[in-house]
Amino acid sequence: MPKITAPTLEAHRAATLDRLLDAFGELVLKQGFSEVSLADVAAQAGLARTAIYNYFPDREALLFAWTDREVGRTIAILEGEVAAADSCEEKLRIFVHQQLLDFSKRHLPPGQEVMQFLKPETYEKFMGHIEPVERIAREIVREGAVSREFADVDSAETVPMILACIGAERVPIAQGTHRVDDATERVTSFLLRALGASDGRRKKPAAKKPTKKRPR
Repeated sequence: MPKITAPTLEAHRAATLDRLLDAFGELVLKQGFSEVSLADVAAQAGLARTAIYNYFPDREALLFAWTDREVGRTIAILEGEVAAADSCEEKLRIFVHQQLLDFSKRHLPPGQEVMQFLKPETYEKFMGHIEPVERIAREIVREGAVSREFADVDSAETVPMILACIGAERVPIAQGTHRVDDATERVTSFLLRALGASDGRRKKPAAKKPTKKRPR
């Protein structure tokens, strides 16, 4: 059993839990979720093989705990950056960038694909992590409509399409064929046009010069 260096048993458990979640994230990034076992995670964290069962009964529980922690961190960063943005166009760009950045760090099967590894009840609980992300997107769309930066669209109907456009970059980014920054600009520009916004990166057409009348 690892030596307890934390001031309390609770602090020790919390530190060990973080080690296990960090180890899981590292292995998923290298090998993919389907190839990672509890024994692998314990070894990566420097724990005895059986010690991990004091924290997680199976891979599903480990996946949920890791996702819960990572989503919580992402939401905290996202909310702070979105709140500091001056326009809804910038808020949307921040939202897109943060999601794509997550794709580069979290190589998990997206959406329906992860269901093959989870029990139906666990999958439903797992997908609950998406709700806070959708909420932020809905707020951006609604605010953009009110400020007339965006067209007056139904946010509930629009957000799934926004997430689908972002999700199309998941595999290319995970494979390293697309860069996060390039994908951010590409997806954001497309979404801004779809939302009826003027993309600040596009040049406005030059004003026509008045034609001089020739003297008769």
